[in-house]
Amino acid sequence: MELGTFVVVDHRGHPLNHLVGKIVGKRGDYAPGDPWCLVFVINRGRSYLIPESMLKEKGDTTDLKKSFFVS
Repeated sequence: MELGTFVVVDHRGHPLNHLVGKIVGKRGDYAPGDPWCLVFVINRGRSYLIPESMLKEKGDTTDLKKSFFVS
């Protein structure tokens, strides 16, 4: 996943499960080949470090780009 990609937290046990965010940075590895992603969660108005394995790309983002003035 690249910077600027809209994602959904997709991990059953994660407290932010099903929330939408945007990748704004990457950090070191959570596990080999699984980097930490700095995700700005729109509904919370702040950023969280979430392992990439717990994220999936959001399919349709046209509504998000109109509503939140993000590129």
